[in-house]
Amino acid sequence: MSDFSQFFASGAPARAPEGAELMLLGRRRGFFGEENLLRLVTFVTLLLQAISFVTTLQGATVFLGGIFVLAPLFFALAVQATAWFLAGSLRVRITPLRCVALGMALCCSTYYSYVGIYNTVNPPAMYLSAEYAQVRSELDSTYAARRTQAFRTAQDQINAMVSDLAGQYSLLEQESARLAACAKELEEVGAEYSGGLRAPSRSSYANYEDYVAAYNAYLASVTENSSAEQASARQAILTRYGFDSESALAEATAQNASDLSAFEAAAAELGGEGETAAAQLESSRAFLLDALTAAEAESTLSSDARAALGRLVQLASAQAGSTLTTDGLLRPVDAAMTGSGEGLMASFDELAAKLEGGRVTRANAQEMKTLLTSEILNAVLRVNEVAGEEVLQADDPALQITDLHLKPLLALTVPTQRGMALFCLFLAALMDGLTLVFSIACRRKPTLLKARSPRRLLAENGDALAAQVCACLPAGRDPMDELELFLSRFSASPDTLAEGYSLAAPRADLAVYERLCALLCQAGLASIRPAQGSEAAGETVLLRSDFLLYANELLTTRSRGRLASDLAAEAAAGRRAAALGQTV
Repeated sequence: MSDFSQFFASGAPARAPEGAELMLLGRRRGFFGEENLLRLVTFVTLLLQAISFVTTLQGATVFLGGIFVLAPLFFALAVQATAWFLAGSLRVRITPLRCVALGMALCCSTYYSYVGIYNTVNPPAMYLSAEYAQVRSELDSTYAARRTQAFRTAQDQINAMVSDLAGQYSLLEQESARLAACAKELEEVGAEYSGGLRAPSRSSYANYEDYVAAYNAYLASVTENSSAEQASARQAILTRYGFDSESALAEATAQNASDLSAFEAAAAELGGEGETAAAQLESSRAFLLDALTAAEAESTLSSDARAALGRLVQLASAQAGSTLTTDGLLRPVDAAMTGSGEGLMASFDELAAKLEGGRVTRANAQEMKTLLTSEILNAVLRVNEVAGEEVLQADDPALQITDLHLKPLLALTVPTQRGMALFCLFLAALMDGLTLVFSIACRRKPTLLKARSPRRLLAENGDALAAQVCACLPAGRDPMDELELFLSRFSASPDTLAEGYSLAAPRADLAVYERLCALLCQAGLASIRPAQGSEAAGETVLLRSDFLLYANELLTTRSRGRLASDLAAEAAAGRRAAALGQTV
């Protein structure tokens, strides 16, 4: 393109600069000029996207690492390249489809960057270890309580069996004593009648006359009724003890003696010390309780104790109708003793040692979670076995390790973790957000044709308007002198000041500035109206106060006689900026 100085040389006719140069004349020179600003923005956004690329790659590894090795890399490259180039394209033109595509790319980049940053600040090894330690502590406390309860339950069952047996033996002894008392009374009655006399007792009668009468009656019937009276007395004794006949008493006595003999023989086989069955039961109870107490501490139960418990269970089943079995009683105890010296669950470091490399990394974090979940499940099954019932559910949320994919999202809902999670999300959004903001802030300025208002035209396109104004001024003189001459043709217009027009001049006096008047009217900075008043003729050109202020600023900031060289330098800078803008 040609140098702008030719448009202002003496004797050369004025013409408008070319379109590309007109749009880029506003790019100022200097260290903080737009050319350097574009370079800086391009470099900064590239750095930000490079950081976002790394964090997006780390986040994509969590989700896509299992597909194939390069899947996270390809995904991160696609997302960040889309975000960077679309953000740069917004400097030239903003369209709805570009905004939608850029928004989707930034959302993907922000989320995966957040996952990557969160996993860097709070590595999987850290929160897996923390959650596993919490679950392990809860299961250990539950296991300890259930283990103690298993031994206490076994001891209570032994106490109950011994108490039932002792009570049963006591009932047999009481029955034996009752049967013996009945037999003794029968013997006494037989002894009385075998002596031949059974005279009435004096103490049984209040009056002596009654006693004499009874005694005489006794003497009269002693020979005839002695056998019948004896039988009646014996039957009365049997009825009082609950027997119908003496044969029933004999049968009950024999059965009682057999039961006592069998009980005492079985009690003797318990191996306890003492002469009586009750003493042997108490000795067996003490032996078994001591054995269980030792087993709780040493995690082993002797074979003698198991054998003694088996005999006690058999005796309780035979004598007291107990439904307990040795296996049923010892199953929780054996479960409580199994591996108690090693602990319920392996430590986090012990499980991590099973991984390749012996430590938890982002690559094997999911494998570590699988190991932790398996260890927790085994612990739950063991606790339920010790408890003898299903006291814990394997799918209890309190016993679950948080999924690696959901942990960053769930952290936003946990009050204790929300602060750190929000900070990580802010960092992720900041990198992508700055890229978008820089792109929009440094977008190409709209042309003069797209100006929406005079003030916005002057604010956003002031330098481009200066080039247009200078191109419309007559050639042959310094542009600043011509602009000052143009303004000198105007005078104050109080009548139109309320409308924003502060200067007015007859159109006839501005004949040489028709092109400039047309430009200002098109830009909304001037207006051509019929002359006011009865004697006025022709038309009046009204000039806005905004243009007056703009022209005054232009006259004071531009050195007279050097405007052409300034515009030429700005045009060169504009061309370089245009080339840079096309590559960004």
